[in-house]
Amino acid sequence: MTKEEFKKMNFKDKVSYLNAKLSEGQTVIKIREDIGIGEKALQRDIKANGYKYDNKSKQYIANTDANIESNTTSNTSSNTQKKDIVVLDENTSPILKESQEVAINFLEENLEVFELIVEKFKANTMSNTTSNTENNTIVVDLIDDKHLKPQAKAFRVNMFVYKEWQEFCENKRFSKQDLLSMAMKEYMEKYK
Repeated sequence: MTKEEFKKMNFKDKVSYLNAKLSEGQTVIKIREDIGIGEKALQRDIKANGYKYDNKSKQYIANTDANIESNTTSNTSSNTQKKDIVVLDENTSPILKESQEVAINFLEENLEVFELIVEKFKANTMSNTTSNTENNTIVVDLIDDKHLKPQAKAFRVNMFVYKEWQEFCENKRFSKQDLLSMAMKEYMEKYK
């Protein structure tokens, strides 16, 4: 079974599949590896749907009221608020709207993409908050306008500044257009 097939199954079918494989003598680790699902993702899914792994029977079973009461009474001694706990058994299914399931599946399928976006965002914000002269890196953060067919613009520039600019741009991996655009953007943001 593939990871995608497993994710598309409803929870009751997932538990049945897992328990069948456990009955065959496979371990939870082996089943997870065969499917290609992470340990924490599986544990979250099991716990969120009111199930747990029973070491004695080596099966996934529904949590009972007694187990939940023993867990919540240990927390009531501290002044924490009680949360409503819903117990699901084999006759009930988790209450998720179809749109929520679609959203969860979308997020799970695109988790790596979201992680990359967050990393790039953090890298850009880190480089913008620290002085670029300190870490000597250039970050070009511009909206792509190549499809707009940019036109040439003429500016009068101090000759000494222009010569320094030419030298500065010689061995950079960015175009002069991108560097100038980014310099202007940073200047405008700084002096708004």
